[in-house]
Amino acid sequence: MIFNGNQLANSILQTLRVTSKIKPKLGICLVGDSPASKSYVNRKLKACQEINVDAELFNFSENVEQDQLIKHIQSMNHDGILVQLPLPLHLNKLDIIHSIPYEKDVDCLHMHNLQRILVYGELCEMLPCTPAAVLQILDYYDVNVIGKKVTVIGRSFLVGLPLSVLLQKRNATVTVCHRETLNLDQHIMNADIVISAAGHPKLVRNVKQGAIVIDVGISQGEQKGRIVGDVDFDVVKNQASLITPVPGGVGPMTVCMLMRNLCNIWKKKQGQPVYINPKLSDAYLND
Repeated sequence: MIFNGNQLANSILQTLRVTSKIKPKLGICLVGDSPASKSYVNRKLKACQEINVDAELFNFSENVEQDQLIKHIQSMNHDGILVQLPLPLHLNKLDIIHSIPYEKDVDCLHMHNLQRILVYGELCEMLPCTPAAVLQILDYYDVNVIGKKVTVIGRSFLVGLPLSVLLQKRNATVTVCHRETLNLDQHIMNADIVISAAGHPKLVRNVKQGAIVIDVGISQGEQKGRIVGDVDFDVVKNQASLITPVPGGVGPMTVCMLMRNLCNIWKKKQGQPVYINPKLSDAYLND
């Protein structure tokens, strides 16, 4: 089965649509003129329009000084704030992320928010967007990960690290692989669920028959302008029981989860109940 990320994302966005006169406002900082970054930002702006929230884009030159960018972020009066990644090499990514007030960190990358996830997991009102997208896909297909062998390829604080924590909190048996992992193919073949976020084309070439494969990786394909994932899709789709394509898989869901975070920030500020995954078990809630 091939997952349709656009279809599910559109369905969820409809449930997030804001109908009140006063509505959330998202502030986005974009540094440089990378076509890929501009494309990602445009998707987020479009999603804001679809759920009827305000958005403001701030463009900075490729050579912007770090202090200038941080001062601007600290002056922003928005409900949610994000800085589009990646950033130019002369900028310290962590310092810039941590200049965002943690309660407005709609990407959920601030250390304070990541620490909360270590303790509370999915009970937090915000989750890192791509890990949340992966979990949403698993929930959509009623995939119970308890006791399942899950191989996560990639250990970044954007995807692999928080995702592995969240899966463990769901009582999955998680193996985290990275560039120094020996016998990677063996770890992949042993897994019931393979989630790859390495940015390495055709890294995953074979999986166990019936495995679930979620491809988070994004790379330039051999053909100019073509985006590909980590999975050799044409081969693995015949082995997997469920597979996500690139593009059109995890990507649209990631933007959708960003919008959910923004709405939760707004609801919490207004004293309204925030979205918490209704499928969480009593064991998770009492962990």
